[in-house]
Amino acid sequence: MVVYGVNPVAEAVRAGYPILKVYVDERFRDREKILPLLRKRGIKVVRAGKRKLTEVAGTEKHQGIVAVVSPVEPKPFEELVESTISTGGCLLFLDRIEDPHNLGAIFRSADAFGASGIVIPRDRSVTVTDTVVKASTGAVFYVPFSIVNSFSNALRQFKEAGGWLIGLESGGKSIGSYSFPFPLGLVAGSEGRGISRSTLKQLDDTVTIEMKGHVNSLNVSNAVAVALYLVSRQKT
Repeated sequence: MVVYGVNPVAEAVRAGYPILKVYVDERFRDREKILPLLRKRGIKVVRAGKRKLTEVAGTEKHQGIVAVVSPVEPKPFEELVESTISTGGCLLFLDRIEDPHNLGAIFRSADAFGASGIVIPRDRSVTVTDTVVKASTGAVFYVPFSIVNSFSNALRQFKEAGGWLIGLESGGKSIGSYSFPFPLGLVAGSEGRGISRSTLKQLDDTVTIEMKGHVNSLNVSNAVAVALYLVSRQKT
């Protein structure tokens, strides 16, 4: 897998992720002081032209630096559940998110507001790709995630372990005055379709972000950011 862009590569280095090789543009300006860190860790740095970096990254938007890294490995679901239950934390369940940019943005919010991790279904959902890593600006290296074969079974296991499932869905209770129960499983649905019917049946409750503008809904990544912020305020 490749990670490109100044911030994503810097975060991968700082997180101690297994980097195999880094390509940098011959005129690369190291404002983030990435290169000294790479040398300290003994990671090979290759100076190359723009054409080579574009070839490796698969895009021209590499900002002059591309890292070849080992794949981001998902965690066992049971590990995320145990961590969330033991700390009274918040585990994020994503029901069929399809846009990699949305998933990347959600990783950023999960990191910013201290979510215990993210659960992603294997089918009908985007997984962690190069685009997701880029969109997350490196947050995927800090937020543990799990990919599950059965989303429905994962929800049930979380509840059986002592967690509460609260969904972000229209027609729910006002999120502004809602008192979240912990350990919390916050469930967000796909772009356009929301939470699936089978998932809704397993929820303990639903909450809605009340809108005052002219559009009737937020992008899913924005909605998750708002919810995680409010959850983090109650958790502390």
